[in-house]
Amino acid sequence: MSIEERRPSKAIAPLDRARNLSQALSDAARAARFSTRVGRSYGTGGFQARRGASLFRLVTMVTFMVFVVLPTLAACIYYAFIASDRYVSVAKFSVTVSTPPQLDGIATYTGLAAASIVRDTQIVTAYVVSRAAVEKLQDEIDLRSFYSKGGVDFLSRFDPDKPIEEFVRYWEGMVSTSIAMPAGIVELSVSAFSPEDAKQIADRVVAISEELINDQNDRINQDAIKSAADDLERATARLTKARLALEKARNATGILDTGKTEDTINQLLTETRGKLIDLQQQYETKKKLLSSDNPQMQIVKKQIDSVAAQIAEMESALTSKSATQEPILSQSMTEFSELELEKSIAERLYAGAAANLEAARILAEQKQMYLNTFVQPSLPQEPKYPRRALAPFLIGLGCLGAWGIVLGLATLVRNHMA
Repeated sequence: MSIEERRPSKAIAPLDRARNLSQALSDAARAARFSTRVGRSYGTGGFQARRGASLFRLVTMVTFMVFVVLPTLAACIYYAFIASDRYVSVAKFSVTVSTPPQLDGIATYTGLAAASIVRDTQIVTAYVVSRAAVEKLQDEIDLRSFYSKGGVDFLSRFDPDKPIEEFVRYWEGMVSTSIAMPAGIVELSVSAFSPEDAKQIADRVVAISEELINDQNDRINQDAIKSAADDLERATARLTKARLALEKARNATGILDTGKTEDTINQLLTETRGKLIDLQQQYETKKKLLSSDNPQMQIVKKQIDSVAAQIAEMESALTSKSATQEPILSQSMTEFSELELEKSIAERLYAGAAANLEAARILAEQKQMYLNTFVQPSLPQEPKYPRRALAPFLIGLGCLGAWGIVLGLATLVRNHMA
């Protein structure tokens, strides 16, 4: 194409050219303003253009210093230069019974210790941190003095003027117990501010725990002896009453032994009946030779009547009442049988109660359960607490987390109100 063909057919007017130039400058200015605003927004944050953005940044920095930096710095200074060393003495023991315990349902299927052993072990662990134990230790070794020494830092030292309830809570932080199942082994840890103090206190804690077990043994044995003695006393009273009743019946009837009396009467009755038969035979034999009016026949007749009267009297003694209305022997035998039975029962009860009392006294000489301390309280060589590096780190991390949560909530509220 030639140069003449590329030339416009009509020239642009100066007025249109000025209008086009003005429009282009306006578009360029608008694009420049938009580019500056976007860059400022990405460079300085979305809150810069808002009212109070500077104040919010100031508050953020101040709260970070107050709630994160200062507590962490204070914790570093305290744990590095001020906090007193705490030594821990450890002992291990178990509560053992003298006789093999009977396995309950849970122990049979799980292999855990019997419920009675677990109960006794928990009694000991609960006693260690109780007020009773604190008062006993205070009376024996002046427990407060170990934790109120002047060399202990102000946060760890206990004020000796505070009441016993406060000291019990303080003691709970200085002693700990744990039970290792299934053997039921107790691990006792006692903290103090010197190795010697920790061991001395741990020794006394083990000692009072053993005294608690011994007291329980004594109480169990005393209860068993008292119960057996009460049973023996009741059996003795019953036996005495039975013997007195039997003696009273014997005195009233004049019979010492109804069985022997019956045997004696039966024997006499048998002999008398035999004698009567002999006399009757003699009478019948003589009757054939002599008349009934003969003196010999009269004598035999009288003998027969006398023996028959004796037989009737003996039979009456067994089966009826005499003229003096004395009790018949059969009735006396029934009464005496009841009294003899009561006496026999009372004697057996007395013998059983006496045997139980003797067994209770023998068992009282043995320990039903005892504290088996197989690891004596140790003398610590180095302090276990405080954790001088870990503690400040955890405190700083906790403060930072709490501050971050509060700051996040404040930011959400500010965005919502914007």
